[in-house]
Amino acid sequence: MAHDLERASGGRLWLLLAAAAGVVGLLLVWDSARSLSATYDEVTYLKIGARWWRTGERVGITRMGSPILFWKIQQAPVYWVLDRIGKGALIDDPVERQAELLPLVRIGASWIWLQGLALTAWWARRLNGSKAMAAAAWLYALSPNLIAHGSLITMETPLTTASTAMLMAFWAYLNDGRRRWFWTSAILGGLAFSCKFSVVLFPPILALVWWADGLRRGMSRGELVRHTIQIAVGMAAYVAALLLSDFALTGFSTLPLSPATGEHPSAVGRFGALGPLITRLYETPLPQDWVGFATQMHHQLSGGPSYLLGRTRMTGWWYYYLAAAAVKVPLTFWLLAVWRLAIAVRPEARSGPSDRMLIQVMVLFLIVTAIGSSRNYGFRYLLPLAPLAIVWVSRIARDEPDAPPRRLRVREAVVALGLVGQAIAVAAVHPNELTYFHILAGGPVGGRRILADSNLDWGQGLKSLARLQRVRPEFRDLTFYYFGDTDPAYYGVHGTCYTVNAVDDHSALPSLETARTPYVAVSASLQFGPWAPPGFFRKLDGVEPVALTDDATIAIYRYVDVTTWKAGGQ
Repeated sequence: MAHDLERASGGRLWLLLAAAAGVVGLLLVWDSARSLSATYDEVTYLKIGARWWRTGERVGITRMGSPILFWKIQQAPVYWVLDRIGKGALIDDPVERQAELLPLVRIGASWIWLQGLALTAWWARRLNGSKAMAAAAWLYALSPNLIAHGSLITMETPLTTASTAMLMAFWAYLNDGRRRWFWTSAILGGLAFSCKFSVVLFPPILALVWWADGLRRGMSRGELVRHTIQIAVGMAAYVAALLLSDFALTGFSTLPLSPATGEHPSAVGRFGALGPLITRLYETPLPQDWVGFATQMHHQLSGGPSYLLGRTRMTGWWYYYLAAAAVKVPLTFWLLAVWRLAIAVRPEARSGPSDRMLIQVMVLFLIVTAIGSSRNYGFRYLLPLAPLAIVWVSRIARDEPDAPPRRLRVREAVVALGLVGQAIAVAAVHPNELTYFHILAGGPVGGRRILADSNLDWGQGLKSLARLQRVRPEFRDLTFYYFGDTDPAYYGVHGTCYTVNAVDDHSALPSLETARTPYVAVSASLQFGPWAPPGFFRKLDGVEPVALTDDATIAIYRYVDVTTWKAGGQ
């Protein structure tokens, strides 16, 4: 009886600690949400969301190659509240008033991040008990990358949360064989697909995991053939249910592939006699997200400018995401991963529910991204793996009553070190978690030369620059080359500003020499990344900036230093 009461009391303690992690993490997310200017595409999502809320129009987002649900679940609750408290004017003018509206929408959408934490903690509890649940909750709450994207209204957090639910349901199916979990996973997969189309990678990965799970039981050749056929049929049904779920969740919206009707000379020229049939297909209404997926696939196949370690190319690198993980994941989390691998060979580590699927999905996902790396834009593409990695390492924190006391003390020390390391990582960079690089990578300043785009500078530094200009008024007289898709003036930035995005032709961008101000400011993704015209900022090589914004995304130079310095110090 006393032992049962002690266990119940301990269970409540770990539950309270997990809840405390949720509170702390949410406060960190909210603080980041109010501290950053708009990142790339957030203003576009605001415009699309506000127009949909007022008029019901939602075609433009599909023509961009994006799904039509994630931004609704992020923005609709906030817009509903704003209309009812008499603040609807913010919705009517989302661009001009983005500095007010965007933080509200970000904070209002943070429940999705919190749901991701809850799912991760619950999965860890199912696998490894209450102590592991608390450890997983704190690892999630103190993850710089999860905080960074949890504070934004982009696809990443809705995808991460929905795919976690999808994968957890499939794990439950593999463990108890109940078909309800299989269909639940497929339906949740439709939700995840309606948040980001990269979910299409998961069904073939899950098919391989399912197939390998059957091999462990030992099969004759005939049984193996039947097992393979069963999985092929099962996953075909899974994908069909996933797509049907997406179609239902998007309100059965349809849209033709082509926005135009009538003559399609390109179809006739490319397909000859089949041209009329292809034309009819172009103009046939299809589920709207499928049209967006087709558009996105076209973008993916065409490649895109990528930056890594001082080099830029259009086709990416197979090792890009491995390199990004090596510098963007806190060092102490790698310690936990190494320790988890070390205990994997011990019999006690293999007792209880299997977590084999977690490492299989992570490895297969990394292999697929390495093979298909043609648009290397950011570590964020790996975020759906973060909850799996957290649940997997949480086995270190599992209770083992029969284990030697010394072994338990060592494990507890490793877990404590991992959590302290995560806390230090966040404390060192907050509220600018988007710019996080660990100390061996040189932090945000060193990271400027390693990665660009959403790994470091996604246009979020305008508030930081405006603060710097208030502290040092001389910096108001500058020429600013900004990477993003909004006007720096909306955030109180002074000076002559040129906005450089990832779409327009910037060959006519005024050169550094044309500046008529004592200072020049440049976004990191232009100076080091792939988005500026080739060689445009070469004159900055070797020039020391006089100041950096506190998030290290914008460097300020004296104009005289830029025009008198020669590359190489000559």
